[in-house]
Amino acid sequence: MKELQEKLQELGLTGREAEVYLALFQKKELSAPEISKITTITRTKSYEILQNLIKKRVCNEKYKNGTKVFSSVEPTIAIQNLLLTYEEELNRKKKLAEQFREHLVELHKIKEKNNDPIDYIEVLTDIGLIRTRWINIQKNTKKELLGFTKPPYAVIPENNIKTAREVLRKKIVIKSIYEYKHLASFEEKKNFIEVIESYQKLGEEAKIMYELPMKLVICDEKITMLALTDRISMEPSITTIIIDHPNYAKAQKEVFEVYWSKAISLEDFKNLDIVYNIKTAVMNKDQKF
Repeated sequence: MKELQEKLQELGLTGREAEVYLALFQKKELSAPEISKITTITRTKSYEILQNLIKKRVCNEKYKNGTKVFSSVEPTIAIQNLLLTYEEELNRKKKLAEQFREHLVELHKIKEKNNDPIDYIEVLTDIGLIRTRWINIQKNTKKELLGFTKPPYAVIPENNIKTAREVLRKKIVIKSIYEYKHLASFEEKKNFIEVIESYQKLGEEAKIMYELPMKLVICDEKITMLALTDRISMEPSITTIIIDHPNYAKAQKEVFEVYWSKAISLEDFKNLDIVYNIKTAVMNKDQKF
């Protein structure tokens, strides 16, 4: 009986409705007081539940000798009625949703007209939200994605390859400059190279630089995503600013191009022998930072 009750609940009846409906199978007709005696439902509550079952068309009611009695609708018909009830409710909600959507669209249009002058600036501090926004920016890129890549990462480069693959399949230009200041061992250098090579195989253009001024992404000359060093500790910060403004994005693209011209290729980076002397070696190559 418990299993049947659970199945009825899956079909949309509440636990109490299922219990009362199954109780109606014990006798051809039952009054509310009789139902309360063979279930866990009180007499007063039985009337309410029986009315719900009548509305869902799985229960019948009639008067017999001046007393209201109830009986179960034949199961096949009852289940059909239940499904029909839910279909009708769904159609009603669809119609309501469409009407409600039109009102919301109008409200949204009004909001867009009354935007605050700095609504195009967004500041994020939650790493989960930053990660989500970064993934969405990549997926919504139409033509070009430029970036300064340096720690701390909201999504570590190894875990972002799947998203990058999806973006590059759309023939989008992706250029990245990778900072290597944080590398502290030959093993870290090896892993660093392997990750960049993975992106290059997908079609990304990559260059390397000892130190970058900030974390930066420029999407389609329209959206800029950046994270600056904390001005007190001067340590890298995860706090991220997103600016949706083409003028600012174009200015930042010019900054990117300057650093791109100064950065070295991955092949040149591989030829730097000692991680701890990388900065000196690069400077000897007349690389200006």
